Amino acid sequence: MKKKTKEIIETTTLAVGVILLSAAAFYSSKETGKTELKTDRKEQITSEQETKEAYEAAQKELSFWYSDADCRNYFEQCAVDYYAKTGIAVGIRYVDEESYLEQIYDATMTEEDYPDLYLAWNDAKDKAYLYGVATEEEYPLFFDTLVMVYQKENFPEAPESISEILDYGQNNLLGEGVGNLLEWNVADGFYDYPFVGTEVEWNETDYTLLTTYGEKYNDELTFFKNLSETVGIDTDEIDRNQVVENFNQGASLCAIIDSDDLNKMTAENYGVCGLPMLDDTTPMQGVARTGILLVNEFSGEKDMAADFAAFIEKEEVDTLHAMTGHISTDEGASRDEAEQAAFMQYQNSQLVPDAANAGEFWSEFTRQMKALWNGGSLPQE
Repeated sequence: MKKKTKEIIETTTLAVGVILLSAAAFYSSKETGKTELKTDRKEQITSEQETKEAYEAAQKELSFWYSDADCRNYFEQCAVDYYAKTGIAVGIRYVDEESYLEQIYDATMTEEDYPDLYLAWNDAKDKAYLYGVATEEEYPLFFDTLVMVYQKENFPEAPESISEILDYGQNNLLGEGVGNLLEWNVADGFYDYPFVGTEVEWNETDYTLLTTYGEKYNDELTFFKNLSETVGIDTDEIDRNQVVENFNQGASLCAIIDSDDLNKMTAENYGVCGLPMLDDTTPMQGVARTGILLVNEFSGEKDMAADFAAFIEKEEVDTLHAMTGHISTDEGASRDEAEQAAFMQYQNSQLVPDAANAGEFWSEFTRQMKALWNGGSLPQE
């Protein structure tokens, strides 16, 4: 009996030893796997760093200019990625937005480090052609349009019209801290345009504001003017950042904002949609512009510049929004629900045309709408 017991003990001890050895081997293997993963990641980081250092040390074969400070990290990363793929180093330069095209023209004419490729808005394209610093081909990259955000606590579903928002204010208590039913940057004509845009046409010859000055246009202007009596927005105090901040703090229930500002939203429970109707019968007319890449006509490396433009347009799409706040024009780009709502609005919006005197139009239109908001009379034909 003792012999049998001893055998059982010896067998059990052996089994336990095997289990312990197996466990030790398993955890050793597991830890080795972790070490291998860490090593792979470390090598990847090292490789990326080496690529960046090699790019920075390389002789630059192309020059790229941009004037959007939000794009700084993005374009610098694009240049490193392009170098890793092609071995071609592109110099990236930020240029102040003021007199941007004039700076490109002056540098090109004096042959002083001028860009082979540059970023511009579509409404500057005609001016670029006029200066002779753009080829005909363009590479659309991102868009800028207007969307509406709304507090879901007050509007479980997206409001269908501005009138519905106003009716809500008549029939409900707004709650503590709410100052406005609706806000937008009234001081900027780009944000005012959707209220009257269905009755406006662009004159491609001299880029003036064309309307029929008929009943429908007057109705839209009257609707806009009447809003100033219901919605308390001071044109001297408001700007796009204030609109976003007020909404995030719950001081407004709805807001019309720039699609570029969607990444600044911090409200707890809100929705994003395209522009609603004005009322049951009158739509708002969305307006948009497109950020495009243009190859300089004077470049000695047009093919190389075009290749870099196509690389940015097609192969660097997925990081665009996270790094810049801009949303890609590429239909195949991955988007969240808010970005998709903005993209659909962009597709249904009127693209501001390119014209050499586009700035003059927007200045005059903004002046007219601001005056109307502050008690001015309806314009006459």
